[in-house]
Amino acid sequence: MRDEYAYPMTATPNPRSTQNRLRRAFTLIELLVVIAIIAILASLLLPALAKAKAKAKTIQCLSNEKQIGLGYLLYASDHSDFLPLAAHEGDAAPCQWFFEISPYIARQIQSYTGLVAKAQVVACPSAKLDKAFPPSTPAAQAYGGYGHNYVYLGYLLEAERVKVSHVTKPTETCMNGDGLDPGPGLSWWNFGYLYPPSRAPWGAATVRPYNRHGKGVNYAWVDGHVSTTPWTTMSNGMNGKIDWFYMTHPEDKPKF
Repeated sequence: MRDEYAYPMTATPNPRSTQNRLRRAFTLIELLVVIAIIAILASLLLPALAKAKAKAKTIQCLSNEKQIGLGYLLYASDHSDFLPLAAHEGDAAPCQWFFEISPYIARQIQSYTGLVAKAQVVACPSAKLDKAFPPSTPAAQAYGGYGHNYVYLGYLLEAERVKVSHVTKPTETCMNGDGLDPGPGLSWWNFGYLYPPSRAPWGAATVRPYNRHGKGVNYAWVDGHVSTTPWTTMSNGMNGKIDWFYMTHPEDKPKF
């Protein structure tokens, strides 16, 4: 008969089970090896992820330029074939083109104080926009990193406006594109314009290259197409004309 008050028998330890538990545990060396492998994989993957992110921003910017270019041409179709101007005559704010095409790309903007580029197609996702314009400047929030071909397609005055039909090489004349980012020697009045390679930004000693997206930037052209074009191509020009890709026709001269 079983003794009700007897102590239960202790199970005999299973050496094999103990060994399995020991095998399942990580040693310090194994843990360090795993961490090293993860670090190596991260070092290999992060550059690829960074390149993919930059490529995505370039594609988004190119899409922005497509819509901006369409806005230019729709504006011209409603205004006797004239393209927008670069800046406002009253205060030289480099956002007149944005103001004029606003009904075609987003909504009608009633005043310059309502011009906000952020989170719209007039803002390049790769542009350095923080503190580009002091808050006191005209339309300080209107700059999104893009610029107008102001020397050849119209700067301030109504008399400087250019008709689309006046451009004899529309596939080789840029309208709008990635502008300059803030940097040493540049001021807020340098932003919002495309400077042709024949002239440096106002107050700067040398011509500044446009290389926001790696080796080139995005442009919208008069015929409506867009491209990512290297600065080496834009700055070398063609047919003996350094400003070829900005000029409206082979014998075009700067308007000022």
